Amino acid sequence: MNSKIVALLTDFGGKDAYVGVMKAIILSRDPSIRIVDLTHEIEPQDLLSASYLLYTAWDYFPSGSVFCAVVDPGVGSERGTLLADVQGKYLVAPDNGLISLLLRMYPDGLAHSLRIAGLTESAAVPSKSDPPLTRPLPSSTFHGRDLFAPAAALCAVGHED
Repeated sequence: MNSKIVALLTDFGGKDAYVGVMKAIILSRDPSIRIVDLTHEIEPQDLLSASYLLYTAWDYFPSGSVFCAVVDPGVGSERGTLLADVQGKYLVAPDNGLISLLLRMYPDGLAHSLRIAGLTESAAVPSKSDPPLTRPLPSSTFHGRDLFAPAAALCAVGHED
C-alpha cells in the first residue's frame, strides 16, 4: 500500500496563505494524501539550508513519499522543474541546485526534467471553447501553487499500489 505522503519544504514563512493554498491544491487532487510540513521557515532563497534540511529528513520517510521543495531564487525565470527518484522516494523541485546535495549523497538517484501539459503558461492559455475563468493562467511568481504542488500531487497518486 502506498503511503501517499507529500512533504513540503519552502521559504514561504507562515504569515500568509501561500502554504495553505499549496496544501489545498494537493488535497483537491486527492483528499487522502497526507501532508507533512518539513519547514516553511527557510531563510528566503537559501538553497544551501534547504538542501541540507531536505537531505537530513530524507531517510525518515517511507518509500513512495513525495517531497515538494520550493525555495526558488529564480521564480519567474526560465529555470526548469525537476522530478527526482532517490531510493524509492520522489522530489519535485526547481532546477536551481536545491537537489544537488541529495544527489551527491545518493549517487544512484535520478533526476529528470519535468514538463506537465496544462501546467505551463503556454499550455494553460484557454482555448476559445473554454468558459471564461475556468483555466486561469499560471502566475509568474507562484510556481509553488501552479507547478510544484500539482506535480507533487500527481506523483503521489500516480504511485498507488
